[in-house]
Amino acid sequence: MSDEITLRDFQSYYPYAPTALAIKECVRLHSMRDLECEGPILDVGCGDGLFARLAFQDAEVWGIDIDGNEGRRAQASRAYSHVMLADITRARLPESFFGSCIANCSLEHVPDLGAALRTIYKSLKPGGVVYAFLPNRDWASHMATPRTLERLGLASLSRTVCEAIDQQFRHEHLEDAEGWARWFREAGFEVPRVDPIGSTASTVTFEMFLLPSLLGLTTKKLTGRWTLFPRLRSLEAVPVFALVRTLLALHGDSPLTAEFLVEGRKPL
Repeated sequence: MSDEITLRDFQSYYPYAPTALAIKECVRLHSMRDLECEGPILDVGCGDGLFARLAFQDAEVWGIDIDGNEGRRAQASRAYSHVMLADITRARLPESFFGSCIANCSLEHVPDLGAALRTIYKSLKPGGVVYAFLPNRDWASHMATPRTLERLGLASLSRTVCEAIDQQFRHEHLEDAEGWARWFREAGFEVPRVDPIGSTASTVTFEMFLLPSLLGLTTKKLTGRWTLFPRLRSLEAVPVFALVRTLLALHGDSPLTAEFLVEGRKPL
């Protein structure tokens, strides 16, 4: 999957995010390129606004996040025309207003997923679309560590490691393709496609950068920002990208096992 992480996207994301996070977000940005998102756009779990700024540029985008600190950073980013600090399961959004919605790996963290999807459904215009990036149920099992344990005959330990990883990432829901589609259909959506994205190669490369990226997590907790000196960090983008591409190439054309891009449409 040589084109799932491009230099352009990496140079845009890396100055503001740890390498591991930049890898995942670049895969998602690449998957967004051919999607038609009619405005206004609702960004569910908008975070600091970086993804929306890179993905949508001049579109009218509304952000919603339950985390007050992230919401304030989203407001400061100027990526959104409106930012709402609210729980998506109970938020009072304008009905039949949004042309499209994006949920960038946010819905799997919502305990009451059905309520979240119903809120999104009501907020969309007839014919409106939601695009959701959601993890593959078995994504963690494709990391190098669980696979090595499996090969060593330590299947139980491998499963324990996978469960610990999912707990660390606070996944309330994990589904296969049909499982995710079922959630959307039960909320009233038509589901024209559930596309796998993110190769095993990108998952393993992400895993390799997790420990170095812990510094970014510490910085985020202390300052609210993943990185402190984005201009200086941008100077590293090209050599770090070269390393990422080298690691990706070690796995060749590996299957798409990391996530799904789910498309849900509100009937006309």
